[in-house]
Amino acid sequence: MASNERLYEVWMLYCTKRDPDYFKIWLEIFISSYEQCLDVDFEKPPSRPEEVPPVLTLLPDNILQVLRHQLLQCVQKASDGLEPEQQNLALLLLKFLIIICRNLSNVEEIGTCSYINHIITMTTLYIQQLKSRTKEKEMMDHSQAEDFVRHSLAFCESLYDPYRNWRHRTSREQLGTIERGRQKYKAAPLTVEFVPFFYQCFQESEHLKESLKCCLLHLFGAIVAGDQRNALLAISPATMEVLMRVLADSYMGSCSSDEAEDWESEAVSRMSLLTLGCLREVVQCLLASSSDQRQVEIASVLENYFKLLNSDPVAVVAGKQQQQQPAKGQVPTLGRQWEIRFVALQVQMLDTIRDMFLCSDRPVLQAIFLNSNCFEHLIRLLQNSKLVNARCTAADKDQKDLTNNRLQTGERDTQVIQGRLDSLAVATIKALTTVMHKSPAAKVKSAPTPVGRGIWPLTLSLVLLEVSSC
Repeated sequence: MASNERLYEVWMLYCTKRDPDYFKIWLEIFISSYEQCLDVDFEKPPSRPEEVPPVLTLLPDNILQVLRHQLLQCVQKASDGLEPEQQNLALLLLKFLIIICRNLSNVEEIGTCSYINHIITMTTLYIQQLKSRTKEKEMMDHSQAEDFVRHSLAFCESLYDPYRNWRHRTSREQLGTIERGRQKYKAAPLTVEFVPFFYQCFQESEHLKESLKCCLLHLFGAIVAGDQRNALLAISPATMEVLMRVLADSYMGSCSSDEAEDWESEAVSRMSLLTLGCLREVVQCLLASSSDQRQVEIASVLENYFKLLNSDPVAVVAGKQQQQQPAKGQVPTLGRQWEIRFVALQVQMLDTIRDMFLCSDRPVLQAIFLNSNCFEHLIRLLQNSKLVNARCTAADKDQKDLTNNRLQTGERDTQVIQGRLDSLAVATIKALTTVMHKSPAAKVKSAPTPVGRGIWPLTLSLVLLEVSSC
């Protein structure tokens, strides 16, 4: 009650004196009253605020006009560089917008105003600054710019996924049809600025922090999960190109010279997992749409997906190293850990195929997979895994003349990668099983081909055994 009285008092002072400082004080008081609504960490599970922010009709009559005017001034000055005080004001404006959108009845009106385009303009400028790297900029503190970017992406999430459907899915909380049917308020219409903004953010983005890229991927997933109409606008050739490139780059890990330790990581990166989650949502969204609504067909997504899944790691490394122009020294030599991570990512991609089939129109998706020659691709993957295993065995024989410590390390790596290759074979068979499950057409389609003739009898018998036990 006291804060409401204080808010009224400060607002009247602002209206009387037209002093921007009073407006800033009013924003600070309002934001402090609803701090819990500033849930900008995409990695956290969704939570409901204890106190819902007021509807727009309970706020001062001209608050939206004042916000628009102040935000427009920040945008006009942003290209020349905002002073710290102006940066602080821009962040306060953004926080205020996030908070009032947590009252879902405000989302549609806020989404149809010009705020989102102003925010995207400023965010684009900040991201361009964060992507560029010079000696002068390396000495600068970018924390305010990064903070603004994170909040701007969270504001977009508030508009386009107000019920936090994407966060529910990333935290393994699946919302049923009944729960989705109870979602009373609609997401705001997607701005036409989003697709070019998303595409541009990933161009020449080697120096952009991976945590910010993850936030961008989270936002894309939120848009696809939040509203079918917006999803079909966001799923375009440009955004699919970005997702596939991010996934392809993750095969290589971090390539910047100051992050060379990532080359030896065995774990699949968070960016890869988020990208795979986005692709799962994309396929399921496209499956629920009609052909005249789609900009991209599932078949084209699967074509690029299987091409990447069956990539030759040696060729990928060679091609990347030819393109690489590191600032310091040479590109690090990739070790066995990189190959282990490569296989781990392939396993994740196969598991994602199975997740794609958690949909309502499974027979149609099975038919699309079959027409995309999925059996040939997956059988080839099994063959390639045997070749990799043979190559590793041959390499270990060549290392017998090394010292005992080096040899023990090599034996450990060999055991790990052979274990991963076994997991890859199991994941491949599970993916085949998913495609064939309760589908007579799939079993007819899965006749032996020259690609899979060598190991087809064993694979088919294993798959049919698992299908029959389902």
